[in-house]
Amino acid sequence: MMKRILVFCLAAALALGALTACQSGDSSAQGGSSSAQEEQVKEPALDDIVQAVKDTYGENYLPSMDITEEMLSDIYGINTDNIEEFYAQAPMISAHVDTFIAIKAVEGKGEEVEKELQAYLDYMVENSMNYPMNIAKVQTAKVVRHGDYVFYVMLGAYNDNPDATEEDNVKFSEEQVQMGLDTIASFF
Repeated sequence: MMKRILVFCLAAALALGALTACQSGDSSAQGGSSSAQEEQVKEPALDDIVQAVKDTYGENYLPSMDITEEMLSDIYGINTDNIEEFYAQAPMISAHVDTFIAIKAVEGKGEEVEKELQAYLDYMVENSMNYPMNIAKVQTAKVVRHGDYVFYVMLGAYNDNPDATEEDNVKFSEEQVQMGLDTIASFF
């Protein structure tokens, strides 16, 4: 009987120790931000994020041609050794610029991939020749990173108001891009 009580007490002590260890690993107990810890832990399926973005834009999701790994390297300047998984599409019709790239980088390489995509976006903003209808969309496109997940978002409807000023078009495009960014953020 005494052995059973001793075994029970030891088991209870181990369980209590394990609970204490779990709690001491809590980022808020360490003075860190719990959302920063959660961002590192969450690993949503890339397919789920992509589908949610497509659903958000519906018929205004215009990319229709897959971007290959070779194209990511040659055109977008991405070191493909840093990619664990990706989904990338651009428009088939050259009159459009809509592009969506979703990359799950190799662990610890998200920042590097983000810099490469941002460099490509900077090039697009500063050097590319665009149809007038695409200027606002290119100017408002964004590259965002959540841990090792990196997204290039140049998406959304076109402002069909014939009286819209350049300022109106930029504001409209910003709102359109933000829809995609909000959808992506909801997974993290």
